[in-house]
Amino acid sequence: MRSHQGAHLRAPKSKICEERENDIFRFPLSKKPRMDFLRPYQKDTVKFNVRLGILIPVIMLVAACAQNGGIRRDSGAPGHPGYSADFGGVYHTVEKGQTLWRIAKSYGVELETLQWVNGIEDVTAIPIGRKLFIPGARRVLHVEPYHPGRLPPAPSPGVFRIAWPLTASPSSGFGPRNGKNHQGIDLPAPIGTPVRAAADGKVVYSGHGMKGYGNVVVLKHAREISTVYAHNSVILVKMGDRVKKGQIIARVGKTGWATGPHLHFEVRLRGVPENPLAYLPRTS
Repeated sequence: MRSHQGAHLRAPKSKICEERENDIFRFPLSKKPRMDFLRPYQKDTVKFNVRLGILIPVIMLVAACAQNGGIRRDSGAPGHPGYSADFGGVYHTVEKGQTLWRIAKSYGVELETLQWVNGIEDVTAIPIGRKLFIPGARRVLHVEPYHPGRLPPAPSPGVFRIAWPLTASPSSGFGPRNGKNHQGIDLPAPIGTPVRAAADGKVVYSGHGMKGYGNVVVLKHAREISTVYAHNSVILVKMGDRVKKGQIIARVGKTGWATGPHLHFEVRLRGVPENPLAYLPRTS
């Protein structure tokens, strides 16, 4: 009786209302809507977002290169203290007859900087076609090939005198060693011992040097001479610094290929290793 009375009081829904609801919502009101029809569009949206996420950085990179005219810019190149966000340069392709000395002079860059930035062990043998990074250059320049007799004469050993970078007797000298050419002398000392500049000069390289050298400092002096201080534990100067003879520039370590703490010290004339003992004062 109760159920019959309730049914009698509930007004029946008109057929027109049911049709309108079905037309508007496309599904019965008593059921939850199915979202299967959205899945293909969701997949396409994900694919589009992924492609867009890859495309945007590429567009930004191309725009940056176009703005800088193809100039490479590094921000704090690893192992190269002194390189800032403004550090940039270009790549120069070595052509026949071009020497590192002439390339450096043409770009106004120190030969030693080019040598150590590009990891060139032998400055007299640079293969044709090799790309050299020229730090600070704004555009690629034409470099005249080498002509015999035009290179200024190099100073003879002994004309330029330097001081010992630290007090120690060499444990390994200059010349052949274990089938290879040892390009400097090794001065053993405890880790942390001060390493001093052998002469007044300019820091032309400071960082993690060529293979095996570890943390290295290169100073450029007068008369095309440079000195190299390798295997340091700490470097106390940066590229471009001017230093005085006897100034502490680093501390002894054993970074790179070093079996024990020592300073590997080199003297180079236009990038070519010389016997440091020819420049150093004799010890008693």
